[in-house]
Amino acid sequence: MTQKLVHVLSDGFHSPNARGFLHPLIVHRKMLSDNGIDVKIFAEPRGQFADCDLLIVDSKHFHGALRGQLQHIQEELEGFKSRCNMLAWYDSTDSAGWVAGGILPIVQQYFKSQLLRDRTAYLKPMHGRRAYTDFYHRENHISDDTTDDTPQVGHPELLNRLRLGWNSGLTNYTRHGPTLMWLYENSRIPFFLKHPRPSGDIAADRPITISCRMGISYDRETVSYQRQQLRARLSQHIASNKLARGAYFRELRKSRAVISPFGLGEITLKDFEVFLTGGLLVKPDMSHLRTWPDFYQDKQTILTFRWDFEDLDFVVDNIANNPGLVREIAEKGQTEYLRFVASNESAELFYNHFSVMLKEAPEDG
Repeated sequence: MTQKLVHVLSDGFHSPNARGFLHPLIVHRKMLSDNGIDVKIFAEPRGQFADCDLLIVDSKHFHGALRGQLQHIQEELEGFKSRCNMLAWYDSTDSAGWVAGGILPIVQQYFKSQLLRDRTAYLKPMHGRRAYTDFYHRENHISDDTTDDTPQVGHPELLNRLRLGWNSGLTNYTRHGPTLMWLYENSRIPFFLKHPRPSGDIAADRPITISCRMGISYDRETVSYQRQQLRARLSQHIASNKLARGAYFRELRKSRAVISPFGLGEITLKDFEVFLTGGLLVKPDMSHLRTWPDFYQDKQTILTFRWDFEDLDFVVDNIANNPGLVREIAEKGQTEYLRFVASNESAELFYNHFSVMLKEAPEDG
């Protein structure tokens, strides 16, 4: 078997998204190698980092300097591309709507943790560069003080370079998960990359019907708006102020359902904390995006409500009046989540997806 050399340039476990990106590459490295894919991770562009079949550059490598130093980054990427057989960018930003238009023409593949289902939307102006911020701008006249509303992708043929990567769920979001990730980052001892274990019994008595702990302060008004509206609409029923981490996890384990709104992106860390603690995950409608793994199947693994909140009262009442249904969906959600992150299938599932990602042919859709 001819081994395919895949090198990854990444600064490491310095953010939740970076951990979600790197964790499966490390814990499933043997499965990948046994099937012809050798993965090596480089912290800096030194030595033989670019001597490979595929070089994947983590967007976090450039520390958010994309706007201020775009020309410098483009030149650096061109240098990388001259040394490797194929160059890819891994966009680990939060939102499905964001694409680095200045990077896309340079790389042969552009991996993203979640993509808009309608890719042509990247060719159009989008206020706040998110589908939901654009929705609240158009429908509710909410605007950000500074935003670039120009189309992110200049040519339709560039859309074929977009590839669906994996979302940030494939790491440890237990109560002590961040500590374990910090310990691994500073020791490189594989022991700390433990598979997460559920910490809540779905069938146990859960005295709290719905929890929705969240912050509502963001620099972008269009991002804050959804959370502000949720707080106002739920204020007569539940408290939504943030809690200390220990108290927060205790409340999750006591809650039948947990509302996890969008933040800077549609997918948030709370989603995975809810799966692990056994509550029913409740999200704004996620049907506009594609992600892998697809943990977000409405009425199967989660419940959703409309972005305009028109059905929010109905969803809340349904949760309160149908505890059996709530437990059934919560159990399916947790089972599906654990299948990808902590089961005997996890390594093979990741390899199967990763091998499809690496195909050179343009992806359909």
